[in-house]
Amino acid sequence: MENINEKMDAQLRTRVDELTRANDENQDGRLDAADLKAQLNRIEAQLELQDQQNRGIIANQHKRMILSVVLVAVILVVLAFFGWRINVAYNNVMAACDRVNALADTVQTSLDTLDQSQLDDMMQDLPEITEQLKKIDVDALNKVLTELPALMNTVSSLQSQVESITNWFNGLGSVFGR
Repeated sequence: MENINEKMDAQLRTRVDELTRANDENQDGRLDAADLKAQLNRIEAQLELQDQQNRGIIANQHKRMILSVVLVAVILVVLAFFGWRINVAYNNVMAACDRVNALADTVQTSLDTLDQSQLDDMMQDLPEITEQLKKIDVDALNKVLTELPALMNTVSSLQSQVESITNWFNGLGSVFGR
């Protein structure tokens, strides 16, 4: 047993010597205050470096958090805008549907007031009217519609001249008729 104790003591001394050599900062063969001061300086430098790294990480996380908040806010604004536009479009569609329904009611009311025989007569005449409409020259019709206001002005002018001549003859007839 003593042999085992001696062996363990030798291993312990070897291990302490290894630790001493590893902790001997100034390589003078012994562990002293200068070695501890050097180790403390190295540990402080490592802590300072780690502190700078941690501050950089925190700054990056802060920037990412702000960017995320801004991005979420932008997305919410865009979604709100699209929601508003969809609501406006929906209201416009509903208003158009209401107008179409009102027109359909008006047409239905008009059809309900028609006598069935009149409606049948109109339906019988519809193919004939359609055929006549197909024969109309659209360009000529557009030309006539374009020149119609000038023609109406000319007719109105002629009508006023005819009235003036008629009034003159009436005045002349009343002078000779006395």
